[in-house]
Amino acid sequence: IVCAKLERDDIEENKAVHEISKKIIFKSKSNLMIDKPKQGRCNLVSSVNGLIKFNPKQLLSINSVTDKIAVASLKNLSFVKKNQVVISIKAIPFAINKIILNSVIEKSSNCFQILPFKNKVIHLIQTINESLPKKVLEKTILVTRNRLKNCNIDSFYEKKCEHSITELSRKIKESIDENADIILVFGASAITDINDVIPKSLVKNGGTIQRLGMPVEPGNLMLLGKLKKNNKNIPLVGMPGCARSPKENGVDWILWRLFCDLGISKKEINDMGNGGLL
Repeated sequence: IVCAKLERDDIEENKAVHEISKKIIFKSKSNLMIDKPKQGRCNLVSSVNGLIKFNPKQLLSINSVTDKIAVASLKNLSFVKKNQVVISIKAIPFAINKIILNSVIEKSSNCFQILPFKNKVIHLIQTINESLPKKVLEKTILVTRNRLKNCNIDSFYEKKCEHSITELSRKIKESIDENADIILVFGASAITDINDVIPKSLVKNGGTIQRLGMPVEPGNLMLLGKLKKNNKNIPLVGMPGCARSPKENGVDWILWRLFCDLGISKKEINDMGNGGLL
């Protein structure tokens, strides 16, 4: 029999990790559930489908207090499912000194939350030409619908038009007037530059190009733009050809953020190159 006796200022491992867990989640609407701690470990579980969000520098600060407490999480802004374990807090020894524990707790305040996906109204526009098979169009609709369902989105409308600036501009204008929250556009051919059909159609509707191309493979040929209707911003995403497949690609990383109403800066897109080879 092996026994361990706590010193006067020691906090038993399960209680220690539970105290950290209570502090490390956002005080309101964290969308995280705290599992019952056991064997010095306490897991945090998502209560929704969404994105895990935290400041990586804060997590580094928490783990830098002591090597007696280890906090591991999924990567910031990763897709998470309801009932998935997304964070694990582990006490390395059987007990943690009260002073050390309080230092960890102090740095842990409001670190983690799950941003839920919102039920946006999504319009899908596909441009067509004589060489694009009908079965590709049908598959794209099915794949896109399933991609949205995984994010709790069921308000989905699809349109088709000729691959021309005139016709695509007209369809984009229709979607704006029909109060689309986000417009997704698949071109009959890949976007080659800012003077191509999709970016030109965006600009013709008063939109602005925020980004063409991203350092994620597959998904390089993504266009991110913005349209306005009164005071409402409507993102437009020129979808890369790889998004006709259900496999994760760079545009998923963009869409997940849009579905949570998160802004996307050029710097954040540049940072996606770290781990961007999928």
